[in-house]
Amino acid sequence: MSEEMILRICLMLSIILSALANGAVSDNVLPLSESFQLREISAQEVMANANSSLTIYDHVIIAGDLFLNIDQYTPIRITNSVFRDNVSCKGVTFYGDVNFENTIFQRNAIFNETKFMTAANFNGSRFLGEASFNMSRFTDGGNFDFTYFNGLADFAGVWFDKFATFYNATFMGEIQFPFSEFNGAYANFESAQCIGDVYFYGSQFNSYSTFADARLEKNADFHATKYSNGVGFFHAQFLGQADFARSHFIEDSIFSQAHFNDVASFLNAKFDGPVFFNDTVFGKDADFDNAQFQAPTDMSYIAFEGDLKMNSTKIAGMVFDGSTFSGGSRLYLAKADINRFIVSWSQIRDILSFDTAAYLSLIKNYKDLGQGNDANECYYEYRYLNQARKPIGFSKILDELAWLSCGYGVRPHYALLCGMVIILIFSIIYWLGRGVEGFHDIHGHQLMVASLFYSTIAFTANSKGLPLRGHYKYLGIAEGIVGWLLMALFLVTLGRLIIG
Repeated sequence: MSEEMILRICLMLSIILSALANGAVSDNVLPLSESFQLREISAQEVMANANSSLTIYDHVIIAGDLFLNIDQYTPIRITNSVFRDNVSCKGVTFYGDVNFENTIFQRNAIFNETKFMTAANFNGSRFLGEASFNMSRFTDGGNFDFTYFNGLADFAGVWFDKFATFYNATFMGEIQFPFSEFNGAYANFESAQCIGDVYFYGSQFNSYSTFADARLEKNADFHATKYSNGVGFFHAQFLGQADFARSHFIEDSIFSQAHFNDVASFLNAKFDGPVFFNDTVFGKDADFDNAQFQAPTDMSYIAFEGDLKMNSTKIAGMVFDGSTFSGGSRLYLAKADINRFIVSWSQIRDILSFDTAAYLSLIKNYKDLGQGNDANECYYEYRYLNQARKPIGFSKILDELAWLSCGYGVRPHYALLCGMVIILIFSIIYWLGRGVEGFHDIHGHQLMVASLFYSTIAFTANSKGLPLRGHYKYLGIAEGIVGWLLMALFLVTLGRLIIG
């Protein structure tokens, strides 16, 4: 067997083993039966033909560094082939079609500052070294579906004028898309597998963009990105930290069924259009501090495993139906501007971090929504927690009296309970001191019943005319005054609940 045949067999075996290791074996990998049909040509031959005639190769192995440094006016189509060495087209403008479908780049592929004036097709290609498209421009769109990037994928500052599609692409190394611009019809990263860190900070998505079913295994940096025409992260998985701080979402933003395994930051983010986080999982903290939700937001059936931070957040309409919080979760709403925040008080009562402005805003929110019971429960909790934080003094004593007598004006049954306690206390006093005329003639349970009877009369009616002896007459007057006060509190509180 010749050395050339051995080299070809080893090459194809390495390609197949690499594909198997990364779960990327598909129709895009050259079949083993076809690998033996590859003929080898030199990079010098390709460069000699470039710009002078159609450059069309299929099922070839190109040996040597391929270096193009002048603009290309004719199509270049090298498909189902292998570049054994480096490829460099830095600064070149391709006026004709560029097609590298199902082609393997064994070493580095450098397309920095390259302009693709017509279709650019890299579908199913495999970049085993560095793939660099820094500051390049795809005037007629770029196709990278099912493409495999083994090393750095550098698309920093790239422009896609019509569309960009990376459907089912695999990125094993770091992904660089900072300050890129996506225009035209769409930007498609659906089902992309990102093993390394992802950087999209400062990018502008002026077309509809989707990351549906994408898997981002390390840190994902989308901070300061702008989405002008809607974005979808449906069922996307963020296994590392996800940073969307200072991002601007102008149209619909869909994060439904997404999974954030680590911290998710939307600090200072702005949502102008409808937002959907329904059925999403936040494995750690979800930070929406100072975010602005200008349109309806669906936060229903979310599982929050960490804290939910919405300090100084503006909420124009948010639904939390069915969402759950873990035992250690906390909800922060300090200085939040709350309007139509639809969440039952029972959902957040035990996790809401105390802040006077947050409680008062929630109380107003519940009243505006017609949820009177939730408003009253929230008010009661606010007064109770606020009372506990006050130093001992006259104000604290008044708060404690308001709590005991009527539950801060929202629990009328407290007045009834207090009344029963007052009646019982005074009946014991009358019983022990035999403060009613004729008590010396009765004993045992009859004396107890009689004391309770006269105490009830003194509390609910008027002690005048009761056969009270000596200074017990003054006790009867005092009991009557307390009784009238408690009954007034009961009626006022009850009326407030019925009307409000």
